[in-house]
Amino acid sequence: MNKVDFDRLVEENGGSIYRLCKAYVGDTDDLPDVYQETLINIWKALPKFRGDSKVTTWIYRITVNTAISHRRKQKPIINGNSDVLDQMEYDNSDTIFKQEKELQYNKLLKTIEQLKPEHRMIIGLYLEDLSYKEIAEVIGKDTNYVGVNIGRIKQRLTKWMQHG
Repeated sequence: MNKVDFDRLVEENGGSIYRLCKAYVGDTDDLPDVYQETLINIWKALPKFRGDSKVTTWIYRITVNTAISHRRKQKPIINGNSDVLDQMEYDNSDTIFKQEKELQYNKLLKTIEQLKPEHRMIIGLYLEDLSYKEIAEVIGKDTNYVGVNIGRIKQRLTKWMQHG
């Protein structure tokens, strides 16, 4: 893969990579560093990509590993900000319906922040429309683990959203 291919890969997947970094490290000063470090790691690993998995699964795995590695080097972040749905589009016009939609969106973001980092990563991958199998490959667990945790995360988020 050459620089043109790498640029295309980043153009197609950069938003997802950024959101996953943000899901794991939160909206901290470290976010740009983790994102940049992830891109560097992808560039360095390109010659080793054998095509045994989808390129997106491979990219997500590098992203997760980079974020985990970076986080281990840092002090624990208490109540870190992790807007995994940062890139979600919504209309913020002045209608009551759209204002309510925006309020619900912001409430969901704040609720996701309460999850522990591994669960933020899982829900972030889920929100990127990865299958349970793909998520399992990325995080190094089996599909049953992913399915059970996604179910639990959804229940927890629903409960927290309903009860504040």
